[in-house]
Amino acid sequence: MRHLAMIGLALSLGSGLCFADGDCPSRPATSQERAAYTAMHTAAVAAVPPAPQNWLRKDESETKSGEFMPDCPGGAKDSPRLYLFHFKYLYDPAVREKQARTAMKSAIKGTPEQQSRLAALDKKHDELVEARKQARRSGDQTAVNRIKKQLNEVSAEREKVEEEISNAYLSRVKSGEMIKAMNTGIPDRDEAKLTLYVNKDKAWIAKPTVQLNVTGAQHSYWNSNDGGRLVILLGVWDGGTFRANLARSPVITKPQTVVVEIAAERQMAEKLAREMKLDILKTQLR
Repeated sequence: MRHLAMIGLALSLGSGLCFADGDCPSRPATSQERAAYTAMHTAAVAAVPPAPQNWLRKDESETKSGEFMPDCPGGAKDSPRLYLFHFKYLYDPAVREKQARTAMKSAIKGTPEQQSRLAALDKKHDELVEARKQARRSGDQTAVNRIKKQLNEVSAEREKVEEEISNAYLSRVKSGEMIKAMNTGIPDRDEAKLTLYVNKDKAWIAKPTVQLNVTGAQHSYWNSNDGGRLVILLGVWDGGTFRANLARSPVITKPQTVVVEIAAERQMAEKLAREMKLDILKTQLR
């Protein structure tokens, strides 16, 4: 289902190419075509940046996508196969959980001033317990009774401080401040998707767009619609229409274009784009 959904997405972005799925029948790929697909996937894995600190990267590409090729009637069977490689970046849940636990432990411990008061009360409690032992050894019941009263006062004062801490914690929870503390340092958009469309003959560059300077890319654009997307075009493209004239052949052994699409918060998208090894992808192109 994921593969079909991705194919549907690619279609919606404007490709006029023939697919192995849907209305067009398919045939087993030749050994040359399978080799080309494998080589491109290997290049994609090498070209895509590793996960940034505190992030995870997962290759969600459809591993069997290169085993079949389109076999369409009406001469379209020589269309270059359009396929994609999909990578997902996710903020590490373990790091998120650690941050949440740290924030909660800090809140439960109270402020430094409250912690200092508790430490002083604990020290006083230990001193009184030791004094009571000495009084019992000497048989001084009056001292024992006096110290018992003092211990009760220390315990009551400690409960008072603990109640202050508890009330402050509950107040932070109700106000939403606790959630903010638990998510300190965690990006608002904790997921990024990087997709490589291979042999795409048309790119959809929505307006308004901002042209970016990405080393090794003649065409690279940022669009803030739908959460934000960064698009890089590799291969020979018409910069006005964002179309590519792809050569046709009964057996396609060399990819001709690559469209890199990064759906992420802009800072993250630009980081991934500028860390991509685009030359690795370009060496695979015809």
